Amino acid sequence: MVNRLPGKVRRNIRAKYHDIEPRAWIGKRGFEEGVIEEIQTQLEKDGILKVEIRKGALISTSLDRKELAERVAELTDSELIDVRGKRFILFKPREGWEKYLRKLKRKELSMEKREERPVKKVKLDIANFRRKFKKGRD
Repeated sequence: MVNRLPGKVRRNIRAKYHDIEPRAWIGKRGFEEGVIEEIQTQLEKDGILKVEIRKGALISTSLDRKELAERVAELTDSELIDVRGKRFILFKPREGWEKYLRKLKRKELSMEKREERPVKKVKLDIANFRRKFKKGRD
């Protein structure tokens, strides 16, 4: 499985969406067309989805949780963000992978172009400062 997202983006998504509730379940029927279609529609709608694996799916498919999650990500053309216990998070950009990855590259390039300019230290001549502002108080 090819990771299309950089680690920084994956960490950001994982941190932001770790507490969402699962909205799709994989049961004893495994990778049935209806399940995959439902996952795809949810991903198109929201872009992110948490899926829960039921015990029957592990028995019927004879795959472990990580392999099952990777297989679902392949079938739905999405990115597997995280697998924790019996739940995993999928991400698929709504605008499509090509456009999303181009946008990420542009953002990365603009961050590189920005320069951090050192802050100029200003010498403050107290006597001159007082003389200058004393005129206004008279």
